[in-house]
Amino acid sequence: MGQPHTSATIASALKAELVGRSDLAIVGIETLGLARSDQLSFIRDPSNARQWPASRAGAALVSRGVEVPGHDPSVRALIRVADADLALIECLRLFAPPPVRHEPGVHPTAIVHPSARIAPGVSVGPACIVGAETIIAEGSVLVSGVILGAHVRIGRGTLLHPGVTVMERCSIGDGCILWPHAVIGADGFGYRPAPDGRGFIKIPHVGSVEIHDGVEIGACSCIDRGKFSATVIGAGTKIDNHVQIGHNVRIGRCCIICALTGIAGSVVIEDGVLIGGHSGIADNLHIGTRARISAKAGVISDVPAGETYFGYPAGPHKDQMRSFAALRKLTEHLRTIKRAEKLLAQNGLLAARAEAAKNGPVGA
Repeated sequence: MGQPHTSATIASALKAELVGRSDLAIVGIETLGLARSDQLSFIRDPSNARQWPASRAGAALVSRGVEVPGHDPSVRALIRVADADLALIECLRLFAPPPVRHEPGVHPTAIVHPSARIAPGVSVGPACIVGAETIIAEGSVLVSGVILGAHVRIGRGTLLHPGVTVMERCSIGDGCILWPHAVIGADGFGYRPAPDGRGFIKIPHVGSVEIHDGVEIGACSCIDRGKFSATVIGAGTKIDNHVQIGHNVRIGRCCIICALTGIAGSVVIEDGVLIGGHSGIADNLHIGTRARISAKAGVISDVPAGETYFGYPAGPHKDQMRSFAALRKLTEHLRTIKRAEKLLAQNGLLAARAEAAKNGPVGA
């Protein structure tokens, strides 16, 4: 952690109201259940507030309007803010260790093609490879073991962590972050059965990948190149770890895609879409602006703008809730039917009905 603070200096930095002691030394941040007396925690809602009496945290950020039972201002401190989650981001910056400084220049172990163009202020770290005609704009950092193919474009101030691979003809915008072992521009997954029925014919993918400004891509995520044109990731979109994005997918601005999601080829995702973890989206679908897809959803149809879909197969939130409610009642309905059958059997009605069926209709 960075330098220690006090409850007063934190409140001052946040321009927040301090309720309680001002002299508490705070050396770090932790959740309510794990925090020590010299750590800061956060209370965003009444359920968090009920944990405060049992917590050992010395101080807590509290969203305005949330009442905190059992607070003793002579012992601990509450820092009242408009939104505890947003204030926590500022506090994390206060306690963050200083960023690692990457010295400009090319490390002796790096391999840079003579035709590559590297702007002043770029840092190319150990064991990196930069291909022919590749361009890296000023202020970007290749930490170590980064591989850039031929004709790659890297924008200004972009950070490529160890093991990132950007294959030929792909482009990364300004201010992007790619975490370790992300792979940009591998071939799309496309095959057709061979005419003789004895294997598959691989479909060449001659397109590229375009990643616009301010995109963050998590560790071990893969974005495949397009079959014809480009796979596109819009500005400001954030992609978690272990996400697979297929060929010719087009993702809009400021989307969130959580871990273990798989997006098949030629899907169009409009701006502001939120996709929960472990979701799957079938090929050639359209996800409308600001739609939300829940975790583990299996999407097999278009999702209209603004809708929330969940379940497998995924459907509209209200419809799925009705279906799940009906399923929960099904067991009780079956029990009722079995009880009714038992009563009928005891009264001999089932036996009489069976006998009548065997003998045929009366008068036949």
